[in-house]
Amino acid sequence: MKITKYIVCGLLGLLAGGACTTNFDEYNANPNQMDKGTIGPEGLLENLVFKGAECLLHRTWLLHGELVQYTVSTSSLNAYHRYIIPNGIPADHWATQFQWAATAQEMYELAVKREDPNCQAIALTMKALYLSNCTDGWGDVPFSEAFKGYEGVSKPKFDTQEEVYRGLYDLLEEANGLYDATRKLSTPAKDLLYNGDISKWRKFTNSLYLRLLMRCVNRDAELGVSERIRRIAENPATYPVFASNADNATLFYTGEPPFRNYFGTMTDTNFTSTGRAAADNIIQMMARSGDPRLAIYFVRSGDSWEGLPSGEPVDETTNLSGVAKLNKPLLGDYSSPFSLMKYDEVLFILSEAAQRGIVAGGTTQAEAWYKAAVKASISYWSGIDPSGNVVGDDVVEAFLNGVAYDGTLARIIGQKYIALFWVGFEAWNDYRRTGFPQLAIGNATSNGHTLPTRFEYPVNTAKTNPERYAEAVARMVETYGGGDTMTTPVWWSKQASGK
Repeated sequence: MKITKYIVCGLLGLLAGGACTTNFDEYNANPNQMDKGTIGPEGLLENLVFKGAECLLHRTWLLHGELVQYTVSTSSLNAYHRYIIPNGIPADHWATQFQWAATAQEMYELAVKREDPNCQAIALTMKALYLSNCTDGWGDVPFSEAFKGYEGVSKPKFDTQEEVYRGLYDLLEEANGLYDATRKLSTPAKDLLYNGDISKWRKFTNSLYLRLLMRCVNRDAELGVSERIRRIAENPATYPVFASNADNATLFYTGEPPFRNYFGTMTDTNFTSTGRAAADNIIQMMARSGDPRLAIYFVRSGDSWEGLPSGEPVDETTNLSGVAKLNKPLLGDYSSPFSLMKYDEVLFILSEAAQRGIVAGGTTQAEAWYKAAVKASISYWSGIDPSGNVVGDDVVEAFLNGVAYDGTLARIIGQKYIALFWVGFEAWNDYRRTGFPQLAIGNATSNGHTLPTRFEYPVNTAKTNPERYAEAVARMVETYGGGDTMTTPVWWSKQASGK
């Protein structure tokens, strides 16, 4: 079996603790060119989920927490929370997400040849997940001409984000219509998310669909988002979504090689003290409300809950005395789970849909889904807490009374922000989409004291595909008055929709 260099590079790079920053030209070609007949679509599924999720897990810790004030790096060499982000850091994210989207495309093509509709649907879902991470980070990206290097398309055009999202919705609609519950995976052990449970894969597909629909709620007029959300909410038989935490798209690592959490080999010091300390923003937000998840996410170091200020000078972010740290036994042990999406997020999306009047039920229904979302989040984290301390119903009810639904989007997104801790870049996406929660921007931040609105395109991409890159930048200049910078908004954001 012959596997070309982009897969080998991705695997070796990740095992070494980083990512393989290749040109788009490399992984735009067929990423898994193998001797046909030697492998089926399920042969790609294991790595598609495991390695793709591992890349996202690493960026969750490395970059996302710094952007949205979950964590603060105490290293003077790392100033991401001050918005000093070297091009190579998000470029790694670009490379790996496109790489695994390309693998999903190859899985789909193999499944078509094998007439395996379930593997087709799974591949389309994972492709949509990884490509959504690309467009959400940068805006306009290759989509319609992506992964066609073997057809002679070596320099793919950058589709507009509107075009990309239309394409993502088409992928998920197609996937939902393909699932066949009467057929089983031949090797369910290769399915690290659901062990071959097709009904749960279909729920993941439509839950992801809801996420990406709400992402573009500010562009309802262009994409008909409200109508699509109503169709899903009102037709659970046709569009089943997560119905409990048992449906979560969560990797429960065994802790045994090779199926181990990425951070298992990292020392507690590197993961927390000299890696990522708790940010004061989330610590105070959770402490004020008596959030029972606070002592699950973090470990207190002093007599009271304290975090480091985000975006402040080095001398204010290196004193760790009394500062809380990430709970490594929960998040970074060999068997610590990682979620691509959870039930609570679906409930928060539905609550917001009711609050906005997209679905029926008004305040009453919005409140019901809001409460259910908070409970689902606490239940999930309490259930995996390695300390074994179960959060009782009375504690949950008391907490809900303190953060009672008040009819505002700010309240929904505020609690969603806490629940989305350790779930990719979702809190950053919601912040750009809604402006919530309100985050205090530190005095020592760069980027015009503006929390990044997107990432700059990878330098390698600009060099290897200059004409298409220039077209994408020209559109940003014409539309938003800003070019390839971290202050130009993405199309679906609140900022862009007002222009």
